[in-house]
Amino acid sequence: MSAAEKQETSVRAIFDLAWPIMVSMLSYTAMSVVDTLFVSRLGTHPLAAVGLAAILVFFTQSFGAGLMGGVRVLVSQCTGAGDAQTAAKLGWQAIWIGAPLGVAMTLLSLAPPDLFYLLGATEQVAEHSDRFFSIRILGAPLVLLNIGISAYFQGCGDTKTPMRATLLGNGINIALDPLLIFGLWGFPVLGVAGAALATISAMFVQVVYLGFKVAPKLKTVQSSSDKQLIQAIFNMGVPIGIRYALEMGSFVVFSAMITHVGPIELAAHIIVVRICSISFMPGHAVSEAAGVLVGQFVGANRSHLARPVIVSAIKLAIGIMASWGVVFMAIPELLVMPFDTEPGVALVATNILLVAAVFQIFDALVMGISGGLNGAGDTRWVMVVSLLAAWLIKVPVAYLGAIVLGYGAIGAWCAFTLELFVLAFVLLHRMRGEAWLRGAALNQVG
Repeated sequence: MSAAEKQETSVRAIFDLAWPIMVSMLSYTAMSVVDTLFVSRLGTHPLAAVGLAAILVFFTQSFGAGLMGGVRVLVSQCTGAGDAQTAAKLGWQAIWIGAPLGVAMTLLSLAPPDLFYLLGATEQVAEHSDRFFSIRILGAPLVLLNIGISAYFQGCGDTKTPMRATLLGNGINIALDPLLIFGLWGFPVLGVAGAALATISAMFVQVVYLGFKVAPKLKTVQSSSDKQLIQAIFNMGVPIGIRYALEMGSFVVFSAMITHVGPIELAAHIIVVRICSISFMPGHAVSEAAGVLVGQFVGANRSHLARPVIVSAIKLAIGIMASWGVVFMAIPELLVMPFDTEPGVALVATNILLVAAVFQIFDALVMGISGGLNGAGDTRWVMVVSLLAAWLIKVPVAYLGAIVLGYGAIGAWCAFTLELFVLAFVLLHRMRGEAWLRGAALNQVG
């Protein structure tokens, strides 16, 4: 490679694109963390309930979120090819897909609370979960529009506009949470329902901001739906969507196993999920940045730069997530302390964090490589191996560790670590081969 190409594929190039995505994702994660911090003051059962319901919310929205990943890949390829018109048309298609899909998902608010009993929730946990879920799912159209428009900006190489939108929304959520949960300043006391309403309000503000920013770019092309482009999005995005949905489905089953162990184990699990999201989201941001850069190089017929991008992404992801792993091991008690839980919950959460520290390295490898492969259009292969790892390793081994051997949440998280270990080395083998690079040119728009 030339000196210029080394600079284009360097860790710095990945970081420059990734850091606004990191801020966006951390800010979005902060919404859930803030909700959890406030709801933890209501008691163990509401805390466990909101965590369980949030997992189900993410599961129901995961396919649509993955589908919008197809928008990001195709827009990045068009940007690399210098085709801003087709990129703008893809932006419209994201809206045409996201809005109706989100509206259809709001019908899930009518689902009975029996759903949470099936997941092993007690009566108290199920009641709180149903109250939170039935309101939060009404924000699905806003969530998918936010993801779709953000995917357009990110594919164009503009990661700062979605970041600003997320920071704005997070500020709204932080302000509304105490008002709506505890009924401060004359607001009604809504409990867990207030946490859901605060998040929906924040999402609405984000979509309004993004709509204002994207309008000048999209008005240059027709706003009508385009069957060919929608088909291209589905071809690229459906494997990502299926992967997200079924991976999240495996996590729902994973969490249900912990739910069956008891509310204390579930509450501890939820706390650790929230803490780990602080390290997971930057890794995911690196993954998306790698996908954007690989997509742009593929669109510019410079596929030979794809592998160096992935290598740089791996270095950056490992650097960030390994650092957090050290923090998890060094001060687990301090990380759990702000959630103000009963001693039994804090003890279990502290022990889980020690396990979580180990899988940081493998998670970093998985995200760095899968992001780059997706950017090259290798979405189906990534989908297949990811789902095999989730359902053939994580789920059965988690059942063995949590239920059969009686290790509870800690046993389940050990299974999570094993899944990531196996998946990391399978993806690494794929990256070192040539099949995904040969197929890159075949996965461009048109």
